[in-house]
Amino acid sequence: MALEFIDKFASSVSRTVKQVSDNTKTYADKNRLRRDISALENELRNRFCDIGARCFEEQGEKTDSPYAEMFAAVKELQASIAEKRHELEILEGTLICPQCGGAIVVGSRFCPGCGAPAPAPAPAPAPQPSVQPVCPICGEALAPDAVFCASCGNKIGGDSAPAQPAAPAQPAAPVQSVCPNCGEVLAPDALFCAVCGTKAPGID
Repeated sequence: MALEFIDKFASSVSRTVKQVSDNTKTYADKNRLRRDISALENELRNRFCDIGARCFEEQGEKTDSPYAEMFAAVKELQASIAEKRHELEILEGTLICPQCGGAIVVGSRFCPGCGAPAPAPAPAPAPQPSVQPVCPICGEALAPDAVFCASCGNKIGGDSAPAQPAAPAQPAAPVQSVCPNCGEVLAPDALFCAVCGTKAPGID
């Protein structure tokens, strides 16, 4: 009885071990196939990239190419990358190796990564000189937001001639009173006409 139990137990263990071994083999095979598929897909993407890069090199300058819009987008990306790299070079005091993309300290003659000659540093953009606006009539320097010339009064941006200074105001001439009877001019403070004796206008 004991031997029969032992045989059954051993047989059960053997079946379990075989099943586990088969499952392990199946799992390993699945992982291997997944790795192979992933590697092949990466290789396929690289091939497509190579085809696109060669197509761009051969037809990138053709304006009648059916891919002209894509080529233009690639050129914009290249320009943006170059601009960002230049900004990074300025901040880090380094240059980007055109051969391997490694960093080269400014002043070095060769790349420490691949030995390629170091590129010349890009010249800093020259500052744009500020243009001082002047009056087209008298040549006087103007403020940037000036509407009129402070020297001659010319309206900036208009076709009008320089404004003439206003004439000084003349004092108002005193109103002369005349005699209502004989027409004689009366003195400003006269109460009666000196000729005919008539009362001056406004005198009660």
